[in-house]
Amino acid sequence: MFQDALAGQAAELIRYQDAEAADQTAAEIWQSTAEDCVLARMKTIRVYGGLPRHKRRLTQHERVDRLQALLRLWANGCICAVDEELFADLLARRSLRA
Repeated sequence: MFQDALAGQAAELIRYQDAEAADQTAAEIWQSTAEDCVLARMKTIRVYGGLPRHKRRLTQHERVDRLQALLRLWANGCICAVDEELFADLLARRSLRA
């Protein structure tokens, strides 16, 4: 059941991003929501040995591209896909905000 919910949420985020214009506020809201989705999913995956937390910082463009790619994988049923560099970047950025 969780797989269906995750795939549905990922598909909805992808559909929204594809339909959205270049509105800066909407893009920021989409990115924040997509990041929340990725971080929530990462909390539920059991990764033996953990994930690296110290990788290079991603540019804004790289971050959005990786979010879109990961969400597309999840929407298509590949819910165990993990992007280590994206995960490390999100954790680093979130800890700086806190």
